[in-house]
Amino acid sequence: MDYIIWIIIAALGLIAILFFSKQLKFAFTFLRNAIAGAVGIVACNFILAPMGIALGVNILTLFIVGVLGLPGFLLLYLSQWMLA
Repeated sequence: MDYIIWIIIAALGLIAILFFSKQLKFAFTFLRNAIAGAVGIVACNFILAPMGIALGVNILTLFIVGVLGLPGFLLLYLSQWMLA
């Protein structure tokens, strides 16, 4: 009896994953870009901080990098360079 319940739960989970696959793909891409952006910002801060160009890792910067990816990362550093 327990196996039938687990099979039903697994089937419903698989149907949910298939139904929401496009949204999950976007969410995982956003999360991957945001994590890579945070690591990139911290790494670039070690190199560029002595020159006066540094960014903080906060919600706004992670959102910009998460949505735009590498162009967003470059946009943030170029805007910081223009303001410095």
